[in-house]
Amino acid sequence: MADALERGALAAASEMEAATFTIEKKRACDATLDDLLQASGYLFCAPENLASTSGEMLEFFHRTYYHAFSSDALGETSRLLGRPYGIAIAAGNDGRAAAQQVERICRGWRLRPVAEPFIHRNGQPQTKGQILQPKWCPTEASERCAELGGLVAATILL
Repeated sequence: MADALERGALAAASEMEAATFTIEKKRACDATLDDLLQASGYLFCAPENLASTSGEMLEFFHRTYYHAFSSDALGETSRLLGRPYGIAIAAGNDGRAAAQQVERICRGWRLRPVAEPFIHRNGQPQTKGQILQPKWCPTEASERCAELGGLVAATILL
């Protein structure tokens, strides 16, 4: 799903914009506060685990959330204010709780959604064997992710 998000974002940039438009795709465990602050927009992609977003993604949010605010005499302000974002969640049969969790964090940062979260439900039985198997992204989900990536990129480039 992350590859499709990236592909869609790159496709949205014209040849002229492609020279200055870059995407930095990182695992949540490797992303830093500086990465967050330097980005013009965000594509958050994670699996749902036990009705929550992944532990790795939550750790990223815990590590960066409060540091993304600045304080002055008037109070606290999000340093990410108004930047566009999109959410893609891979789930077995639901995914709504994970998407809502990420949405709440993005609202707290005062980010601007470009679309409703995309939740790909694989519909597989939620057995140990199915859950632990490697996952793949079907064509329809890949296309939806590419659209979402393109929307975030187009919003940045406007």
